Amino acid sequence: MRYFNSENVAFSSADGKTVSVKETLPMVGKSDLSFEVECSANTSLDEIATRPSAYGEGSEASAYRVFEENVVEIFEAGLDLGKIKKLRVPL
Repeated sequence: MRYFNSENVAFSSADGKTVSVKETLPMVGKSDLSFEVECSANTSLDEIATRPSAYGEGSEASAYRVFEENVVEIFEAGLDLGKIKKLRVPL
C-alpha cells in the first residue's frame, strides 16, 4: 500500500523485455527516537513490530518502519536477520 500512489515506470531487462514497475521512494532518514532490540536467526520483522514494547498486537503492517530504519544493515547482511545482533525500532 505504501507504493500505491507511486508512478509506474518502464524497466527494460537485459534480454530486451520491458516490465512496468513502481518507481522507488527516497530512503527515509534515521529516526531521532528509536530503541534497540535483540535479533536472532528466527526473528521476523513482523514479530518485532508486534511486541508490546514496539507497536503492539496487530501492528504487522508497521514492520516496514523497522525495515526502513535498518535497511542498510539488513542489505549488508545479505537479507539474513540471523547475521544482525540488534535492530533499531523507530518510535
